[in-house]
Amino acid sequence: MNPFDTKPYRRSRGAYAAQCTFEYFISILAADAFLAKLLTDIGVSDAVTGVISSLISFSFLFQFVALTFADRLKRVKKTVMAFDTASQLLFMSIFFIPFLKLSVGAKTALVTAVLLAAYFCMYVILSICYKWGNSFVEPGKRGRYSATKEMISLASGMGFTLAVGFIVDRFEAAGNLHGAFLFIAACMFVVCACNFVSFLLMEDRENLTGGSKKRLPDMLRHTLGNRNFRHTVILACLWDAARYMTVGFMGTFKTGDLAMTVGTVQVINTAASLGRFAVSRPFGSFSDQHTYAKGFRLALYLAAAGFAFNLFSGPSAKWCVVAFTVLYHMSLAGTNQNNYNMTYCYLEEDYIIHGLAVNDGLRGIVGFLSSLCGSRILSAVQKNGNRIFGVSLYGQQALSALSLLLTIAAILFNKAVVGKQKEERK
Repeated sequence: MNPFDTKPYRRSRGAYAAQCTFEYFISILAADAFLAKLLTDIGVSDAVTGVISSLISFSFLFQFVALTFADRLKRVKKTVMAFDTASQLLFMSIFFIPFLKLSVGAKTALVTAVLLAAYFCMYVILSICYKWGNSFVEPGKRGRYSATKEMISLASGMGFTLAVGFIVDRFEAAGNLHGAFLFIAACMFVVCACNFVSFLLMEDRENLTGGSKKRLPDMLRHTLGNRNFRHTVILACLWDAARYMTVGFMGTFKTGDLAMTVGTVQVINTAASLGRFAVSRPFGSFSDQHTYAKGFRLALYLAAAGFAFNLFSGPSAKWCVVAFTVLYHMSLAGTNQNNYNMTYCYLEEDYIIHGLAVNDGLRGIVGFLSSLCGSRILSAVQKNGNRIFGVSLYGQQALSALSLLLTIAAILFNKAVVGKQKEERK
């Protein structure tokens, strides 16, 4: 009997899909308009808000820590559950910081420190959790499973975030924004409990890395020393440089320059999620039938179109922001999972966790440096009265132009290099 058809495997696949959904809820509540509203209430500037919002990129570096203990993990369940639960509780705690009687600088530093701690707990076990969850999935069906899992997250996430967004608006309209923060924290606590139960329903796993401790030279030789894998890392870094140049600064652009309410932003995000939902399954099927590299490239075309629309965004052209948001989220249906699935194609089984950690760690460095660069550009444009060379232009429009150029570079590299590599499905 095929082990993937057994009850424990089916239950574990379902529980992993549920866990990813609940983690998706937490990631939404700790980012974009919700985080921007929190930081604005504290008194943080737009440029600094963008950098803090991009901490997720820098936090990919924490996956390097997994290399120090992944080989010694005989069983993964307890370790993953402990770190992931701690992460979600830390995310929840940032919404209590506005109540503290501290200076703006102290609150900003505390939010940053807590977010870093939360991302550390999340990303230090991310590659281990990813391989654990996908070990219950038949290799030839990973693309479709990833798409189905994503569709579940999106479908439930749309209703969840839309409801939370409008409730937050009601609190704010009543002059009780701090009450909204308490409401968000309560929602996060309930989601964290559901996430914990999902982990409990998954079967434990032993020796995900083969059970033997690997020396650093061997890890590097089997990961970055692998030319095909190295090319996928370069592709992922180009894409992260492109998106983190702009995306982290869009929350304050929407709620500030464009004067959108949190509820309106969530309506736009819901429309974007609907778009991503619609293309998730086709992306998964396309990638399974052709190659993950082609699926990734198709997604980059959508992202490029999104950044192009964002070049024209402004108070009189808010629809361009809507177009950007929808196209960007649709592109994530083809970039997120295909990036990880390519890892399986080019690395030996015992080095997949190490490869995922190296891939995300290097992406983190590039993405965070890109966001820092974007912050300096945004600050310079705003200090100049939103003008560049005498032309009226919002900083986010200038950042989108740079993101578009980097996305085009990623498309060309994918077509000329990664797309010509043979993928081994295993």
